[in-house]
Amino acid sequence: MRSVFRHTGVIWRMTAHCVVFAGLIAMVIGCDTIGGVFDEDGPGGTPITEGFFGGVVGDDPRAVLAARTILTNGGTAADAAAAYYFMSAVSLPATSSLGAGGVCMVYDKGQNQTQLLDFRNGMAGGSMAPGARAIGLPGAVRGMFAIYARFGKLSWTDVVAPAERAARFGIPVSRGLASDLALVGAALMEDPAARAIFGGPDGQVLGEGDTLVQRDLAGMLSYIRTRGAGDFYSGLSATQFIEGVAATGVTLPSANLRGFVPHWREPALRALPWTILGSESETKVPGAGFDGGPIMLWSWDMLDGGARLAQATAPDLRAHLIAEVALRDAVARGLMADELPEPDDGAALMATYDPAAATPLSMLPGPPVVLQESPAASGFVVVDAYGNAVSCATTMNNLFGNGRVAPGTGIVLAAEPGPVRGNGMSLLPVLTVNENAREVIFAGVVTGGVLSGPLMASVVSDILANDVSLADAIAAPRVFHPGDPDVVVVEPEVGDAVVQGLLARGHDVRTVPELGLIQGISCPDGLRNGSGSCRFVTDPRGFGLGVGG
Repeated sequence: MRSVFRHTGVIWRMTAHCVVFAGLIAMVIGCDTIGGVFDEDGPGGTPITEGFFGGVVGDDPRAVLAARTILTNGGTAADAAAAYYFMSAVSLPATSSLGAGGVCMVYDKGQNQTQLLDFRNGMAGGSMAPGARAIGLPGAVRGMFAIYARFGKLSWTDVVAPAERAARFGIPVSRGLASDLALVGAALMEDPAARAIFGGPDGQVLGEGDTLVQRDLAGMLSYIRTRGAGDFYSGLSATQFIEGVAATGVTLPSANLRGFVPHWREPALRALPWTILGSESETKVPGAGFDGGPIMLWSWDMLDGGARLAQATAPDLRAHLIAEVALRDAVARGLMADELPEPDDGAALMATYDPAAATPLSMLPGPPVVLQESPAASGFVVVDAYGNAVSCATTMNNLFGNGRVAPGTGIVLAAEPGPVRGNGMSLLPVLTVNENAREVIFAGVVTGGVLSGPLMASVVSDILANDVSLADAIAAPRVFHPGDPDVVVVEPEVGDAVVQGLLARGHDVRTVPELGLIQGISCPDGLRNGSGSCRFVTDPRGFGLGVGG
């Protein structure tokens, strides 16, 4: 099982690691207006907001409910996003521990501005004892605080305290975490600190419904709650974390931890025909330095804004088209060199596309380039009643990071960022905003590694060009081509007829259990003025939860 803790960029070989495509429950709950009650966990016992309070979708049900409580008590999307993250650090530490890194896209209605915050894991540096496993610098604690500090409204205590209580007094193991633990089982139990947290009295990993108590983690959250996020990087909790890391054989220089800074960046954008009040909206994605965002734009251009999908009415032709676009994405990855594509670039790549046959690699303008990155990640999206939105993806750079827990802290350590093209490059939060109307139209996030760009592009294309609902677009069976190896991977639900159609076109086809996870919120009439149109959708492949009202 040691391979669980190694990076991989080849999706179809991940069938033994299918939990990276799982981790969440498909429970989509429609808008339910709640008012006139008081929440014991609310700030000062304030009444829950009457009418529309916003909504949240995410991989972890307990974290979704924590974020929902914040929203119903008048918090902003930034407050709720921070609350979601800290609770997920307790309830879904396989991808979201305090050691995680990530990226968020944030729209602030007051400033009418969309920004991207990059807090992916940094290189830890320092020395390692023989047999020790390298780690990544934790970024999410400081990253989520940066979003809260700029856009939050409630007190920091309100945001962190629910997670601290959950860690101290215990919570039932969710189905998603149980699935993750069952996958890595024996490998994770090799670490005494991990075994003390995730192991049961019978020596096996905890199962669904078992009680998970994390008192050391509660202590770290207490420091963060009372002393601020900065303490985790340069205070008492930083000292405790460095000592815990040292116990795993890694010397973490305090200056490296103290010097970690998240970065606000301008996102890349593309005007899409997502109209409201007669004007088009802009879709914002991570730009230079990321893979998922630029590849999504390549895919969108090659799909001709969804027009090609609309014309591919036969299921096997549609699958062939999506596979051919994904193959060309792998070629585009080697061509773009941090430059964002123009629509003509996508058209040029599709010049060799043949609806009746697979394209030989020799006919492409370059060799496919595979993103060497673990697909294990977690995503969530929050919108609030004020018109703001936050979409985030977090990662440990592998399932359960490097497979070690820092003794005395309860923190699952992130794996060292991957070589060359690793470190969360595929993470893909997306926001579609009409700045003329100051309205959020769509907010989504996709996880699953190298497939994130073409997957999100096909979902958005279906919604815009084919008038498909968000729920149906997310649930549709998926097809992907990694580029290298030259093979098309499909989900079982595509059916035999589609597989035969792909084989007849000359493709080599493999079936895998699942391909990626998407969480999304769609408000076709606008988040603020058309909240009744909002739909909150979690991917039916997972164990997530969506609530809104």
